[in-house]
Amino acid sequence: MKKIVGIIAAAALATSAFAEINIGSWNRAVFAPVAYNGDTLISAEGPSWGLTDVGGVRTGLSFSASSENAGMVFDFHGNPGKEIAMGDNAYTWVKPVEMLTIKFGKMDNNWGRLDHCFGTWNYWRFSNDLSVGEGLAGVVRQNGLGAEVTLQPVEGLVIDYEANFNKDESKGQDNHAYDVLWESSSTMIGYNASFGFIRAIINGQQATTYKAKDTDTKPAAKISLAADITAIENLTLKIGATIPTVLTKKDSNIQFGVGADYNLDALALHANVTAAILAKKINSDLDYELGAFGVKAGVGIDYAFTDAWKLVTDVRFASWSKQNQDGEDLKYEDPRFGAYLGLEQNLSNAQFAFGAMFGKRSMSINYADGWDDFTFSVPFTMTVSF
Repeated sequence: MKKIVGIIAAAALATSAFAEINIGSWNRAVFAPVAYNGDTLISAEGPSWGLTDVGGVRTGLSFSASSENAGMVFDFHGNPGKEIAMGDNAYTWVKPVEMLTIKFGKMDNNWGRLDHCFGTWNYWRFSNDLSVGEGLAGVVRQNGLGAEVTLQPVEGLVIDYEANFNKDESKGQDNHAYDVLWESSSTMIGYNASFGFIRAIINGQQATTYKAKDTDTKPAAKISLAADITAIENLTLKIGATIPTVLTKKDSNIQFGVGADYNLDALALHANVTAAILAKKINSDLDYELGAFGVKAGVGIDYAFTDAWKLVTDVRFASWSKQNQDGEDLKYEDPRFGAYLGLEQNLSNAQFAFGAMFGKRSMSINYADGWDDFTFSVPFTMTVSF
């Protein structure tokens, strides 16, 4: 027995000489004892992105191991109403040369995504049309199961490509090589300059038919341009735009957006706006004609009146919540708005927040996208990390 223990101890020491093993945890829990949906007073619980009336929160545990030129990452989640399952990452990686990194597996790869997260994004988020946070102006990365290749040939320049397995026969995806390598792929070309990070992102899309009754298809993609500008002291500007090469029912818009964060001692100001040129008509040959206009906007003010406590406010607006079709014409109806006022306490490895939020078509429950009537809730939020 002593010999076995000695062998294990020696192996552990040998491993620690060239490898590093880490364990971490991130957890988000929101409980709303009172939530009014315009008709009924209920209680709800869940992570920021989807409370339910059955309870449960997001808990997560992550493992990673790495040496100078190889490693692995694995995490799993406990989600409301579900068994413990694979989380966002389960991949291995190698670095054959200094400038090249290759990953195989499941990657939550959002490098280059244009994020502008403030206010309720860290609590109970408003419904999707309001809570612009990850992917301002539609600047996102496609990710999932597959392979990622990252090339950094010179300082500041990065080329990041990810191929994804994304089989969904209802959407025409069958994981042929063309599906994996192009239609579900994502490519980012970026450069870190002295004034900020600029990049272009190309997300492949499913081939689209020319006419409703034709079988011929044409390649499609969504192209995004974005920049995080930090040249002005205390100010960060985030600018982006997304243009689909082929207009479809899912991607029938062109988006432009800007976000700003200004920090001055205890005061932090946040604002963003996204304008969208939307389809106004669907012709009989499935040709989407642009001409409508929509806007989403948000502002927030944070004030830290002590090291431990800060005031958080968040106001959001979207000019439409429903897209209805009348013959060939598309109509965008029912504006949304929402507001939040609360306090956040900063603890050693956690944040605890509570406040009140209200709005019109602004809150989500059971993963539905907002209630139609006037809504009100009092959410309590914990974010705990190790």
